[in-house]
Amino acid sequence: MASAAVCKPMGASVRAGARPHASPKLAARLGFKAGGVQAAIRPRPAGLVGAARQQQQRQQQQWQQPQRRGLAVAAASGADSELVTDGEFAISKISFGSILTPLGVGLLVYGFGAYFLLLPGADISSLLLIYGFPISVLGFALSYAQLAPVPCKTTKAAFELRATQMTDIQKQVREDVTRYRYGDEAHLEEAIDKIWRFGKSGGLPRKSAPVLVGVREETSEGRYTLVLEFESKLDWAKWEEKQAKFQSFFGPGIEARLAQTERGVDVLLVSDGSGSGRGGGEQKDVLPPLMPGLPARQQ
Repeated sequence: MASAAVCKPMGASVRAGARPHASPKLAARLGFKAGGVQAAIRPRPAGLVGAARQQQQRQQQQWQQPQRRGLAVAAASGADSELVTDGEFAISKISFGSILTPLGVGLLVYGFGAYFLLLPGADISSLLLIYGFPISVLGFALSYAQLAPVPCKTTKAAFELRATQMTDIQKQVREDVTRYRYGDEAHLEEAIDKIWRFGKSGGLPRKSAPVLVGVREETSEGRYTLVLEFESKLDWAKWEEKQAKFQSFFGPGIEARLAQTERGVDVLLVSDGSGSGRGGGEQKDVLPPLMPGLPARQQ
């Protein structure tokens, strides 16, 4: 016969008032020391808490410093990339052909309608026809002969340097290429012809002439720069040979630089900061001297 199991009370093996201890295996599994649970929740000394907090503050400051430097650099370069709108009004920026053509056609249409009694105003129909015909012809002629202005992009930094660093020739070039022209085949036609000598001895054929497709106003090393964007298929070596001619033609007071692009070449007219070429007006034509040995006259 199997002996009956004797059940002992739960607290029989534990002394009265004794503190229970975790077993070594359980303590190792939970990460506690064998001395008890109090060892795991023992508070840190005040010195260790202060050192940890200071180290965390230093790491936060080290992370914020590059962010602040990046914001400062972005603010400094923001003026170089921010574009401004040129609100300067000039009558030369208006297309006369787009105004006269619809005006003349409208007078002709109404004049014919009034003449055939389809519209009121039969008494003035002849007057409308007389004025409508030449106005419409002039509008068509101007629309055919006009050369549209090229787009111009201006940064805020360059706009602020116009009054102090822009030379007279830079101003004249910017105003000429950003207005409607009539009778010209291309912008800066005279300058391009003198620099490249198209159709002349030692020059290139006119079909290879670069075409101005845009201008930009920006800063280069803190100096006002007018960039001429040319679309061209000429070799880069030929452009490098003409760098000195660009500088002499658009000078004084500028430094001509060249930059290769996908469409062609950009010609950078950088103000040299010397103040030369800032006479307050357009460049005048040079007249021959009155006598040999005398300086050339200005018109």
